[in-house]
Amino acid sequence: MTQPDWIAGEWAQGHLRLWQMAADDTVLAQMAPAPGRDAAEALARLLPELAPGVPVLISGAADLPFPAVPCKPPVMARARDGAGGLHLLPGVAQARPADILEGEETRVAGFLALNPRFDGVVCLPGAQSRWVHVSAGEIVSFRSFLTGTLGRLLAAPEALGPALGTGWDEAAFLEAVDQAMGRPAGFAGDLSAILAESRLHDLSPAVALARLWGLLIGMELAAAKPYWLGQSVAILDEGETAARYRAALAAQGVPAVLADGARMALEGLKRARREAKP
Repeated sequence: MTQPDWIAGEWAQGHLRLWQMAADDTVLAQMAPAPGRDAAEALARLLPELAPGVPVLISGAADLPFPAVPCKPPVMARARDGAGGLHLLPGVAQARPADILEGEETRVAGFLALNPRFDGVVCLPGAQSRWVHVSAGEIVSFRSFLTGTLGRLLAAPEALGPALGTGWDEAAFLEAVDQAMGRPAGFAGDLSAILAESRLHDLSPAVALARLWGLLIGMELAAAKPYWLGQSVAILDEGETAARYRAALAAQGVPAVLADGARMALEGLKRARREAKP
């Protein structure tokens, strides 16, 4: 196999993704090791298996302190150096409301590298979804929501799990989005009604699942309205979650473009390394 010139990596939500890169920034190989809880442990286990002496640039795994907004996404010159040619890109911090980006800023950087004239808001769904306001190439402000984490917890057997199933009902999803945005005070009660309806009225598991996510995303959209209202919006993610956010925004009259999150991460890492060169 061709010796890589450098290795790009992203630690995100317990997953480490690595790309072995040629000198011209083409991808030679990609690795996705098993999920874990600790980035340092995962990197320590994998570094000996990678090409010795080859620099490794990782996003999402650095410790505080981080540069504060407003700022441009960090580049390699701001990375913390570790053993074995390891370079950890810092995230971005915000004092009020207190918030942190840990790797998402690199995805934003990748999107801006491909769309340099973009001014607006970047939405990054996940265990913590992020809404990032960017202007003139800088991260101006951002807000995070635990929507994905709440969805996972509510899908547990002791919560709404018995009512949920596979499949999807788009109409039920959009109705629940509208319900949550229009009557946020009823959020907890509307969640409880999903389980009750499944037992009393044989609510379809697909409808129950769609309602759950409609209520969660609707609450998030209501809180994030100052970010997306009247703005250009881009959603960076892989899979069905991005489509749900896009549909929910479209129902509010807000078109959003989709971009593959993993590709944006790699583009951001390439940009961070390239802009650090003299």
